[in-house]
Amino acid sequence: MKKIVDTSVWIEYFKNQDVVAAAVDKDLLEGSIYMVGPVISELLQGANTEKDFRSLKSSIGGVPFIETNLSDWKLAGEISFKLRKRGITIPITDCLIAAIAFNHDAMVMTLDRHFRHIPDLKLIDTGVESDKLR
Repeated sequence: MKKIVDTSVWIEYFKNQDVVAAAVDKDLLEGSIYMVGPVISELLQGANTEKDFRSLKSSIGGVPFIETNLSDWKLAGEISFKLRKRGITIPITDCLIAAIAFNHDAMVMTLDRHFRHIPDLKLIDTGVESDKLR
């Protein structure tokens, strides 16, 4: 099954957090990890130096990419709308990541708790204790 790694996990991966790095490395070797647009943008905007930016941009190119289409954007809006009706607001980028996962039969590996508010989203346990989640 396809796995979308959220920005929160990539950040810990690049910090070489043992448990996260082991899980991501395993899935990278299996070829099950896919990159999506919102994660690429978030990662690149967070680079500290021009060198880090270039290195990150180059590394991202080695991970298979899932294109975003109109149905992904519509579903992201629907997810956000339904959550807001329940009094829950999460970033639209995360709604888009969830929509891509739904539309492309993928799971999401994340450390952000708010993904848990999205009904029926398949989440991957990273092995990091829940009290360390964002």
